[in-house]
Amino acid sequence: MRVNKNLLLQKSNEELEKYLLPNKGYVPDAIEYAAEILKDRGYEFSEEQNTYIQSALAPKEKKQVNSDYILASNLILASAALGGINFIFLAATMPDFSIFTGLFSLLIIAGFGLLARTGTTWLKYVLLAFLLIGLVGLPLMITFYLANPIIGMANLTQTILQGTSIFFLFRAETKDSKLPITFPPTAQS
Repeated sequence: MRVNKNLLLQKSNEELEKYLLPNKGYVPDAIEYAAEILKDRGYEFSEEQNTYIQSALAPKEKKQVNSDYILASNLILASAALGGINFIFLAATMPDFSIFTGLFSLLIIAGFGLLARTGTTWLKYVLLAFLLIGLVGLPLMITFYLANPIIGMANLTQTILQGTSIFFLFRAETKDSKLPITFPPTAQS
């Protein structure tokens, strides 16, 4: 958002002081211009105002997300894309296919992929639980997969992608850990 400095130049000192109050919602450029104009006019800033100006103009640090979270997110989103292809194939070939359930599942997987990208730490446990439930049901689906090998391969690939993403989610947390890994002392012979 651009701030017109000329408009601020027309304001009185009292009006410009409002820009230096916390929680007023002014953008950093407006705060900076207001402070510059007041300074040029010989205004004496209070310690509170100086602190607020410095904090408002300080560059905001973005939280760095571990690259393993990004990789896991990409794998989950690839799984969702493959699920979308599978969804289209199932919708076209199976008359009793539930479109609502398929879309809901795709949205959940895509949401998990986006959550992984933000570094959400609890996600790995939810995905692990879903993966284990899916693996338990896998033998029941073998006859279905044998009748539809394309769907079977797509689902197997999705399972591998999701399992790999869970591995990276767990690995990301160990990389992020600030505690050193120590091993018990070994006996010297």
